Amino acid sequence: MASSSSGSGFESVSTWRIRAVIALLIGLAVIVVVRLVMIQVVDHGYHEAYADRTWAIETKGPRGAILDRNGFPLATSIDAWEVHVDTRLWARSQFQPTDASRRLAELLRESESRVLALAAQTAAAGGHDALIAYGLSNALGAQIHAESLHGVQVRKTSSRRYIEGSMAAPVIGLVGRDEQGLAGLEYQLDEVLAGQAGLLVQEVDGLGHPIPFQTPRELPYQEGATLVLTIDRNLQWLAETTLLKYVQLWDAQGGHIIMMDPNNGDILALASLPTYDPERIDLNLPESMALLRSRAASDIYEPGSTFKVVTMAAALDAGIVSPNTTFLDTGAVVVEDRTIKNFDLAYHGEQTMTQILQRSLNTGSVWVAQQLGAQAFYAYLYKFGFGDTTQSGLPGEIGGVVTDSSSIRWSPAQLATDSFGQGIAVTPLQMVQAYATIARGGQPIRPRLVTAMITDDGVERFEPRTAPRAISEETAATLTWMMQAVVDGVVGHPAQVDGWPIAGKSGTSDVVEAGGYLEDESIASFVGFAPADDPRVVVLVRIDRPQGEIFGGIVAAPIFAELMPQVLPYLGVPPTAYVADPGDWETAPTEDPDAEQGQEQEESEEEQAALTAEVNAEDEDSEDSPDGNPPAETDVEDDNDEQSEEADE
Repeated sequence: MASSSSGSGFESVSTWRIRAVIALLIGLAVIVVVRLVMIQVVDHGYHEAYADRTWAIETKGPRGAILDRNGFPLATSIDAWEVHVDTRLWARSQFQPTDASRRLAELLRESESRVLALAAQTAAAGGHDALIAYGLSNALGAQIHAESLHGVQVRKTSSRRYIEGSMAAPVIGLVGRDEQGLAGLEYQLDEVLAGQAGLLVQEVDGLGHPIPFQTPRELPYQEGATLVLTIDRNLQWLAETTLLKYVQLWDAQGGHIIMMDPNNGDILALASLPTYDPERIDLNLPESMALLRSRAASDIYEPGSTFKVVTMAAALDAGIVSPNTTFLDTGAVVVEDRTIKNFDLAYHGEQTMTQILQRSLNTGSVWVAQQLGAQAFYAYLYKFGFGDTTQSGLPGEIGGVVTDSSSIRWSPAQLATDSFGQGIAVTPLQMVQAYATIARGGQPIRPRLVTAMITDDGVERFEPRTAPRAISEETAATLTWMMQAVVDGVVGHPAQVDGWPIAGKSGTSDVVEAGGYLEDESIASFVGFAPADDPRVVVLVRIDRPQGEIFGGIVAAPIFAELMPQVLPYLGVPPTAYVADPGDWETAPTEDPDAEQGQEQEESEEEQAALTAEVNAEDEDSEDSPDGNPPAETDVEDDNDEQSEEADE
């Protein structure tokens, strides 16, 4: 009995507590409901009036400036004014013409119907704050403010100005009317440049004007950071004017000139055509959107024979070849069902590795890649950064297209064409990075566009960023010697510059469009660095679809030579007494212990004649094969327009 009584008492206490909690919750719910009824029904008019008397305004500080490496402003913001309308006040007249709307339209030199439509559209979307005009001058903003128009408020803001117009537009980009970045670094670093918005809350009278002696509540904004670029305004101007000159001369569709310091990765100049003026471009036109791309980072192309340098770098570093290693050039090589020929459709007999680069022999590059092997070849490509972005910071950057031996679409023919820069796709920045890797001793360095960021807290500097070593210093030095032999070791090479030794390579590649190659169209390019013995600058010159000539050596190499006497002294590298003398370069086959022992000299002439006769008897159809590989005879190049038998391309 005792235990039964004890249990009953416990249950009574528990039940009482539960009922008390339930009653409390019901009471709270009743209070909330009553309060909601008071706000939404009984006192609705009061709260509506208070809302009409309150403005909550987002405030923005000036957008950060963008400076060149020497502190010259390329993009900055100036004081401007915006005109806003409180749609709740204009809604009382159902957005019909009033004295306020009529006068505002007059001051803005805009139609009254458009002003009313902008306000009505904002209200229809559920907004209370309609932006009517922006970017107004101080004088006009002050005049509208002085008019004290019903429901109209003038706010101080800023307007973006690009001091040099279209200069470096593919890098800098532009902002929209709301001061948000739309392209380039303006888009990529928008949060940094824009800063943080603030908030201003204040009471207004029935006309929408601030009530005197009322202290507004304010959350202050944070100004945007200022960016210091690696771009040099003077070199950028030189690159852009030179590029425009030669694009017009060759009636080309566009092109690039990129200058990079191989020691720290700084992009000194990046010129691209076509381009745009960020203050004048009409973004309503469909063709305008294509201009906003940062093509140097987002558009890919087949690099052609400029890529042979990378193939040679891999074989040298792997110890497969030396500069004097020889192979027998028969003018053509058959890989699977494909016949790959040299650009001149000729054979040259026994050739050294240096001569492969000098004469731009497709057959030689194929031979080198085959000796290296597919696995090692593609491993070196990835070490050089191909297949991945350069992390330049430009929006839309891609890593190109590398189809390696692990892909189901790969075949030995892919290795063959990749070796001389066809069937592989890269960006201009990737090619600059690869050549900079050689110029700086074999360790890749990332292209750098922003060197510092300035805020109220101080200056934050961005250090150069390197990647794991691609090739040894010894390999880089050997390859630099071979690349100098390509230019200074050839009679009359168009890239030679009196006063400085030059290392480089030209390329001529086909234009890919809609999955196929365009007939009689090319991309002509040259990539080099100078001085060859102490590189200070790497330069890529690319002309897209030149008319009347297709070869990189004829179109692009002379542009490189024209730039160097202006660029190098500006960088503090004065000319010397150096003059290229091809007689100083011994690149022909000699008795070399590293030479391939399997190539017997007494059999070479017979082998050449036999294979050449066989190839000449074959059908020379150059269309794509069923496996989708590119045509084997499209790398048609001649750097020196037949000025020399040893012409690069």
